[in-house]
Amino acid sequence: MSTTFSPEPNKVYVLDGGFSSQISRHVGISADGDPLWSARFLRTNPEDVVKTHLDFIRAGADVISTNTYQASISGFVKHLGVTEQEGYELIRLAVDLAKRARDIFSQECQENDIPHRSILIAGSVGPYGAYLHDGSEYTGTYADNTPEDAMREWHKPRIDTLVSSGVDLLALETIPCQKEALVLVDMLKQYPNRKAWISLSCKDDRNLAHGENFQSTVRKCWNSNPEQLIAVGTNCCSPKIVANLVRDLSEGMDIPIPIVAYPNSGEKYNPKSGWEKKEECESLDCFVHEWLDLNVKFIGGCCRTYAEDITQIKKKKVFGISVRKKQRDEKVRTLMRESQELRQENLKLTFEISKMKKELGKLSDDKFSDYITLMKERDARYTLYFENVALQLKLRELDGTSRSLYVDDAYGDPVVLRIALERCREQLSTTQTELKRVTDEYSDTVPRREHDNLEAKFYDISKKLDSLTSEFEALQNTHKRVLAQKKGVEEELMECKERCRELERAGTPRPQWEICADFISGGRDRWWQLASGLSSRNMLRVLLKELGPAAESEHLEYFDGLGSDPAVPPYLRHEGRVRNLRLSRRELRVALAAVWGGKRRRPAEPMQDYLTHYFEERYHQPSIRAEWAYNLCAAAEQMLDEPQVKLFWGVLHGQLSEDIYWGHRDQWYTIKEQLYKHSKDGENITIEDFEKVTRSTFPLKSEVEIKNLTDVMKKQLKLKINATDVNLDKLFYENEEGFDRVEFARELYRQRQLAQDKYIREVVAELGGKQANNTVTVDSLKRAFAIVDPAINHIRMERYIRWAFSEQTAELSSIGPIPLRALVARLAAGDIERVGQRYRGTRRHK
Repeated sequence: MSTTFSPEPNKVYVLDGGFSSQISRHVGISADGDPLWSARFLRTNPEDVVKTHLDFIRAGADVISTNTYQASISGFVKHLGVTEQEGYELIRLAVDLAKRARDIFSQECQENDIPHRSILIAGSVGPYGAYLHDGSEYTGTYADNTPEDAMREWHKPRIDTLVSSGVDLLALETIPCQKEALVLVDMLKQYPNRKAWISLSCKDDRNLAHGENFQSTVRKCWNSNPEQLIAVGTNCCSPKIVANLVRDLSEGMDIPIPIVAYPNSGEKYNPKSGWEKKEECESLDCFVHEWLDLNVKFIGGCCRTYAEDITQIKKKKVFGISVRKKQRDEKVRTLMRESQELRQENLKLTFEISKMKKELGKLSDDKFSDYITLMKERDARYTLYFENVALQLKLRELDGTSRSLYVDDAYGDPVVLRIALERCREQLSTTQTELKRVTDEYSDTVPRREHDNLEAKFYDISKKLDSLTSEFEALQNTHKRVLAQKKGVEEELMECKERCRELERAGTPRPQWEICADFISGGRDRWWQLASGLSSRNMLRVLLKELGPAAESEHLEYFDGLGSDPAVPPYLRHEGRVRNLRLSRRELRVALAAVWGGKRRRPAEPMQDYLTHYFEERYHQPSIRAEWAYNLCAAAEQMLDEPQVKLFWGVLHGQLSEDIYWGHRDQWYTIKEQLYKHSKDGENITIEDFEKVTRSTFPLKSEVEIKNLTDVMKKQLKLKINATDVNLDKLFYENEEGFDRVEFARELYRQRQLAQDKYIREVVAELGGKQANNTVTVDSLKRAFAIVDPAINHIRMERYIRWAFSEQTAELSSIGPIPLRALVARLAAGDIERVGQRYRGTRRHK
């Protein structure tokens, strides 16, 4: 399976059902009321856990959840009496059992010629309240008095273990309160390669168990991390309220929120009498069609649901999708028929419009011809009339009459009056048209008085605008200065914080003196009476005096020699007392750097023998030689919290391989040489080139590891946000404490150790896993290395095998098998490094 799961957009996934209900059919007892619930069966009935997973897969589940809902490290330690490490192993076992069920089903499909289905494994992460075992997981009341940091600290070990064990996604489920839901969604960002769904526990069809609004909480969770959440929804509630909870959940959003729903059977749990009202419940498959319409993409069951319920859900899901496809296809066909009919109707209307346009053109031509005829007739009438008037006037002049014929005849002739009326109407129409044109043209014109008032008002407003503009520019300049000051203060704050962290790392933590009260007579009151007002040194003297004769001052000032017995390491063989120099951390680092510097000239000599020769060559007086040997060992034993000191101590006592130090040193000088080689001026390099060179030097490192190296480099050099150049002299500056004290070198060492741990886990997985109680042969280890690291050569492989079997001279074929646990311990103590990438096509064969 890929480490990053992305759901198909239009696919509906079927989840499994109530794990506790189904497993009770195999183990014969119910987990109800147990503080670990069904997680107890991981230790007592692991085979039944596999059978339960197989029940759901065979029933049609596409996703199965690990049996870790109520599992936690602290819960296992408290209720099973196991160690913390065994608690981690139980959670890993839960993932392995789910994978084993998936592999068995895959084998069944292959043997029975059944189409293969991809089964996903979801790491179940239950609420904090389930660990408390006080019923608060059903109400969410623990959120009122539990800080967010406490929730993160409790959830992180389980989520880390699930992710590292290889689950495909995470199921953050049955969360009763908004506070814890947002904490888990935020924690998900620490695992960028993992997807998850989150399901909430509700008391009704509107609110969470703790009282917050369901839809408001869902939107906050989705908006907080839409890149990693594949769905948000509800579980462990009545199926009757699911539709009301998720209806209109994506209203107003461009992309609808995918929904997960896996309610219980609808029964009510009574602590005294158990589950009740089963006869009133409807089966889950009755609700599937409605949920599909509401964009539910993940459907399953919770408490009191069994494998047969999942089978019915699978059938209804397939049937529902088929019916909807048929309805959609029928709707498409109907729309296509209607579209064809509309096209034909449109064509008919187009022909009709064209025909009517032709007829309209013909009618227009006929009307225009009539109009021309009437105009000609009118003009002829005008001509006849004026000719008649002219003749009348001429006739009167000849008769000697002085009266105007025009006036009398004009007022008496109806034809003349009608023609005059038409002329007046024409002039009126022309005048009205001209008046309308002038009105329209000058309608926006402002009168002079109003124009003067508006101009004065505009002048006043312009003055106010100039004043406000000047004030705005002054405020803008002030704002820029404040931003610059703020940026400077932030940079100073970052430097101060970094300095504080350096001081915290360099300083010695203050002892928890109150614990001493548990080891002296008189208890806490007597201890504070003795230690009140004393310095740490004097408090230590008081404690040692109370504990016995070892409190005498001379025992604080001197070490007792171990004698010259052959069992004593040669560099510690000394008779008598040795002065206690009380070496500081810095003095110890300087001394260790000098020891490693000389050891480079004697690589084949064991560290104990070399340390003896080192002190003999450096200090000729036996007392001084013993003094430095005892103080070096005492200081190293007290400062094992530092990785460099812990490495030296392990090499000195033969617990770790010396090659770990030299491999780390070679890695440091390789990247140093490559960066200087690519620098422009032999001193500086851009951050982009730094990442490019680092990526080419360490091709096996992930982008996250390259980013971490870049961040540590910036932090070490205290680069500002907008800085682009890296000063290599400052980055690789080594003082007398050695190169491994540089922060960049320490990050390289940390990543190297993490890569080695991952490499060894893959090899162990090929050998059968840590749970297998078997022995390992040379041939099986060779095969595991070849599968996990195909690029490894036979020389490196032989070196790894000889280190693992603690045999440097004998023939490999003559080396006998050793227990797997011993092999793992030897590999972890050596310098085991991956050569190349594992082929993607390589699968583990069982």
